[in-house]
Amino acid sequence: MANLIDAFFFTILVAGFGLGLSYLAMAFFPATVADTRGRRAEAVYENIFLGAAGIIIALLMWVALVF
Repeated sequence: MANLIDAFFFTILVAGFGLGLSYLAMAFFPATVADTRGRRAEAVYENIFLGAAGIIIALLMWVALVF
């Protein structure tokens, strides 16, 4: 049963890390749709926040696996 819980934590770790990196990458590439400057800035901040949240979730799952 412990291996099942570890597998669950590892799945969340990989998903959180992958989504975090992809959101951070999207924050630094320009949008293809010509929106207003305010909407573009809002999208950049949103992507940075979601990227950081994904990385934090991955780190928490790593700590859960180690300890």
